[in-house]
Amino acid sequence: MECKYICPILTSINESGSVIYEDMHVLYDGLVEAGIDGVLSGGSAGEFYAFTYDEIKSLLLDAVKYIDHRVIVLAGTGRMAKSETISLSNEVLSAGADAAIIVGPYYSACSQEDIFDYYDDILNKINGNVLIYNYADRTGYDVSSGTILRLLAKHKNLVGVKDTHPVLRHTQKYIQDIKPNYPDFKIFTGYDNNCIASVISGGNGCIGAISNVYPKLCHEVIESLRQEDLERIKQLQRQIDKYMSFYEINSTFNPVMKWAMKEMHKPMQEYCKEPLSALTDENKKKLSAAADKLWRR
Repeated sequence: MECKYICPILTSINESGSVIYEDMHVLYDGLVEAGIDGVLSGGSAGEFYAFTYDEIKSLLLDAVKYIDHRVIVLAGTGRMAKSETISLSNEVLSAGADAAIIVGPYYSACSQEDIFDYYDDILNKINGNVLIYNYADRTGYDVSSGTILRLLAKHKNLVGVKDTHPVLRHTQKYIQDIKPNYPDFKIFTGYDNNCIASVISGGNGCIGAISNVYPKLCHEVIESLRQEDLERIKQLQRQIDKYMSFYEINSTFNPVMKWAMKEMHKPMQEYCKEPLSALTDENKKKLSAAADKLWRR
């Protein structure tokens, strides 16, 4: 089975909120060495929404330059201002990003026609490959397979979707509705525990945040699927199921994963961009039993 695991990388920042590029470079190298197929810079895990335009542009361009085509680089370029989404996408694509991944406008209660019009316009103006980032829990609306099919009929540069939907059936519907007519269209789940089942259903893999903490494990998931090693697939699914607690033990997963990586001596600081904040000592005490199960040995 053809499939990939792409890491939506967390962003190491200092107390003032500035990116620590030395940390990021070591993190990129570690993901490449672990066998991860690609990096998504500027995704939800990376707190893209809290960066200014210039800050996120610098982060994305640095990732493209440093990784230098060793693995796939997806650049999260969705902005509230459509003109910024277009200009940022074109800058990073011109610099060598493999594709821009674009979340639709958030806060507004968009209809399917609104969504179609938005992506129809930006796809006409972006000079390169684009993936849609469907995340209804954050945007307030779902991008339907019908809307994606309408866009695919007009735009050859629409090449995939990241479906961050907890219900596997949602991603399977994308696969069933879109793949028969557009077999090369890439459909990634955004939840690590849905990776194996979605690939078996015909999807293309996962863009999941557990790969920040356990990249070798996530690479093994993909290798076991490529080799169709059922016994290993079963073992790995159960390990991934256990690690899904990273998403559940706190209101947001970013601070928990940053804490874990810091304790594991990875180059990650615990600071977060506002409105997120690092876990307090009191929070950590409450989560200590979970930490023992998830990463402490």
